[in-house]
Amino acid sequence: MACSSGRVTIQLVDEEAGVGAGGLQLFRGQSYEAIRAACLDSGILFRDPYFPAGPDALGYDQLGPDSEKAKDVKWMRPHEFCAEPKFICEDMSRTDVCQGSLGNCWFLAAAASLTLYPRLLRRVVPPGQDFQHGYAGVFHFQLWQFGRWVDVVVDDRLPVREGKLMFVHSEQRNEFWAPLLEKAYAKLHGSYEVMRGGHMNEAFVDFTGGVGEVLYLRQNSMGLFSALRHALAKESLVGATALSDRGEYRTEEGLVKGHAYSVTGTHKVFLGFTKVRLLRLRNPWGRVEWTGAWSDSCPRWDALPTECRDALLVKKEDGEFWMELRDFLLHFDTVQICSLSPEVLGPSPEGGGWHVHTFQGRWVRGFNSGGSQPSAETFWTNPQFRLTLLEPDEEEDEDEEGPWGGWGASGAWGPARGGRTPKCTVLLSLTQRNRRRLRAKGLTYLTVGFHVFQIPEELLGLWDSPRSRALLPRLLRADRSPLSARRDVSRRCRLRPGHYLVVLSTAHAGDEADFTLRVFSERRHTAVEIDDVISADLQALQGPYLPLELDLEQLFKELAGEEEELNAWQLQALLSIALEPARVHTRTPREIGLRTCEQLLQCFGHGQSLALHHFQRLWGHLLEWQAIFHKFDEDASGTMNSFELRLALNAAGFHLNNQLTQALTSRYRDSRLRVDFERFVSCVAQLTCIFCHCSQHLDGGEGVICLTHRQWMEAATFS
Repeated sequence: MACSSGRVTIQLVDEEAGVGAGGLQLFRGQSYEAIRAACLDSGILFRDPYFPAGPDALGYDQLGPDSEKAKDVKWMRPHEFCAEPKFICEDMSRTDVCQGSLGNCWFLAAAASLTLYPRLLRRVVPPGQDFQHGYAGVFHFQLWQFGRWVDVVVDDRLPVREGKLMFVHSEQRNEFWAPLLEKAYAKLHGSYEVMRGGHMNEAFVDFTGGVGEVLYLRQNSMGLFSALRHALAKESLVGATALSDRGEYRTEEGLVKGHAYSVTGTHKVFLGFTKVRLLRLRNPWGRVEWTGAWSDSCPRWDALPTECRDALLVKKEDGEFWMELRDFLLHFDTVQICSLSPEVLGPSPEGGGWHVHTFQGRWVRGFNSGGSQPSAETFWTNPQFRLTLLEPDEEEDEDEEGPWGGWGASGAWGPARGGRTPKCTVLLSLTQRNRRRLRAKGLTYLTVGFHVFQIPEELLGLWDSPRSRALLPRLLRADRSPLSARRDVSRRCRLRPGHYLVVLSTAHAGDEADFTLRVFSERRHTAVEIDDVISADLQALQGPYLPLELDLEQLFKELAGEEEELNAWQLQALLSIALEPARVHTRTPREIGLRTCEQLLQCFGHGQSLALHHFQRLWGHLLEWQAIFHKFDEDASGTMNSFELRLALNAAGFHLNNQLTQALTSRYRDSRLRVDFERFVSCVAQLTCIFCHCSQHLDGGEGVICLTHRQWMEAATFS
């Protein structure tokens, strides 16, 4: 094996840059149009093989196959229990969404809010579907999932008991878009039961691709009414929750504690000289309403002008009611607002375009799941992203109603911080991927969050040096999100122009989960994942070309015989003697197995054999690798942990991205998350071979090679 001198950098590129990046993904590869055409051609109604109508679709515990609630359930198409089923009766409205026996008020409250904005609803519920023209028993819906829109196909067999839908239904009993949307969401996550319990923002984000934020009302409520009014005007989805320590229960005033409500409107009215701020809320049950001040039967409405009263008041048991702001603050604990994403909002008013970065990753035990305490050494192994904010916001008028900031052009809501120091607004949104579908295995959302640290200018020049990790504990924290056991944790940060480090963490070291990080701003910013540069110092990879000790050279010749080359068995025998503790000055034996010897032949020899000059180069590498291993085996246990492996690979001349380091760590560590000397040798030998091979394609041995993510991972993790 020979490689050039210099440095080789591998730049990863998308498979098809710009093609399908934000395109529609077909869930399970099912095409609505193709399925519908095939069913119409054959004259049969669609039966979904990926979400069969049966016990497994219902659930696994309280709705499991042997549960009481799953008894006597029939799966029926709407025309089998309804005279004239319709997909949509006239227009879709918030009264179309009434909760059934499934505890998914968070989902239904969000769906009700979505009906306020036909443009958004049409994206989730594509038009042109019905039970009359071209009916084939198949429907489809589009939901946003972790960076892209997914088209989910369902058949129209719905769970029915005693002739009625078990779960969501419309106030108009022959309307079925909402039950079918609920089924599509259940299919996406594995069953109906996994929808039990959640937060509205989760559904808000899935309906829009927006960014969900949580406002804790007990902390500060000044300016809240103005913020909600602006939010609804910008087509943001808004909900509220009356928290409870003992599940859902109804109060004497008609509110349901532990329950999610949609916030569907705001209005100011005057009683004499007194200004009253009213909020319109809706219970997704479609019934059970507030009976206090400004409820449907409250006499205060009589004091308003007739036209105002007629425009606002609907005396009907439909779950919707008005409530004064001060009563709202007494009874509700949180407000959830989903700001629409740039993709939904379209071009920014200035025409300069939106700046968005999306990163996908995973916390892995023993590698980059370092916990949430910056004082702990493991914290700095967490996933990290460098954010550079280049342009401050334009100055805006301060909110007239309190310290809460107004909405920027991006539609982001949050507290203003006063002062005239130029600030940049950036929205950070951290999402746990695919976690809800794991509920059937007993897993729930982890408690997660992120820290934002400022990187001083004087440290930037050192940032990409081997010392960079030693600099991390010196950084000052500029902002942080709350740690929260929610799928989506978001924060609107107002920071001075400059460089920042965003560190994502789980609450406890060792927790594992997939995540998506999104970074939004209207002004320019750059965002890169730390360690996403892949490079190697080829000079270091050459290894010292040391003359062999006489006895070692003689041993080589004896084992090689007339062939003058070693096979894998012979190399193993040679190394078992050459690496004896007394010879290489170690406390523990350095054994190399047969499979690793075969790999060394591939990397340093002719493939099947190893000549003396090949072994001379290999021996120089082995001595260097042993010195590195000894340095980072700080407890002299004969093994390294995953964090030490990363440092050792850097010392051996490799700068690897997180994805590859994670893959190598998972491959080479044992069941105790440790890496012994043989595993380390196998790892660095493979990397040496790969980078030296790549360098052959460079003029002069220095420069950049472009590979797709798939090509790089295939090359770097071959067996």
